[in-house]
Amino acid sequence: MNLKPFFSTGVSSNIYLVEDKKNLLIDAGMDPVNLTKVDILILTHSHFDHCAMAKEIQDKTGCEIWMSTKEADFFEKNRSEASAARYFDFDVNLDFKISKKLNDGDIIDLGGTKLKVFVVPGHTPGGIVLYEPESKTLFSGDTVFSAGYGRYDLMGGEYASLKESIARISKLDVKTLYPGHGPALKSSVNEYLKSIRL
Repeated sequence: MNLKPFFSTGVSSNIYLVEDKKNLLIDAGMDPVNLTKVDILILTHSHFDHCAMAKEIQDKTGCEIWMSTKEADFFEKNRSEASAARYFDFDVNLDFKISKKLNDGDIIDLGGTKLKVFVVPGHTPGGIVLYEPESKTLFSGDTVFSAGYGRYDLMGGEYASLKESIARISKLDVKTLYPGHGPALKSSVNEYLKSIRL
């Protein structure tokens, strides 16, 4: 897997570019990134710090934007509230088009790289993580970080669902964890995931 991570600081989320026959961008973050070829942008969830640049990237590259069915339905009812932009008083352009809705178990085939979709509610109603079994790589969004887990006190969040989602993730064989915020985790990931307690 040819991966280019863009690690950010502060409130901005990390974004990841997977290059293949089709280029996949995972999350859009809040900072402009000079990307010219993006075929698909997958948003792990609808919070503003993960989708603030989605409209700009879509306009620039013509990419499709994909979200889980459950998250897209939640987001499209009230984008400002679901994104938490109003809660944190951020003015972001959320007027992008969702081209495809993903479901649990879907396989994203980029030509050589294949990623499996896991719908993991809790941080938001329909957040997702993406797992690449060949390299045992997990893109975990805001469900789990390299130290801790996502909050569940914003609109659509739920403690019990997050706990179940983390338990499900902990059953995967993961060598490298790329979270939505903070540094990647590249050692003892399986042990770490199994140790998380809410």
